[in-house]
Amino acid sequence: MIEVDCHISIKKDGVCFLGPIKIELLQEIKKCGSLSQAAKNLKFSYQYAWTMLDEMNKAAPFPLVVKQRGGSNGGGAEISPYGEKILVDYYLIKEQIQKLVTQINFEINL
Repeated sequence: MIEVDCHISIKKDGVCFLGPIKIELLQEIKKCGSLSQAAKNLKFSYQYAWTMLDEMNKAAPFPLVVKQRGGSNGGGAEISPYGEKILVDYYLIKEQIQKLVTQINFEINL
């Protein structure tokens, strides 16, 4: 059986702004409230996770994640309202593309 597979990459000015790995990082930050913990959970180096987050925040018109520096209670990170919107939009796009891919796979295997 022949099968089409699709991975979504949203670009801004030719540079990947969002993709599966960056979305996974945003979801993990949302879940645990910490960039450091999100990086550990995903088995990314902290530097790699920080670089991806910095790239996303710089490319977006508003920050996707708000970082808080460490202190007596430690630091943290949370998804901004704009970041929440981006996650919802990404999954809506993914759902629509998956419907199209499913239809294509059905048709090419008739």
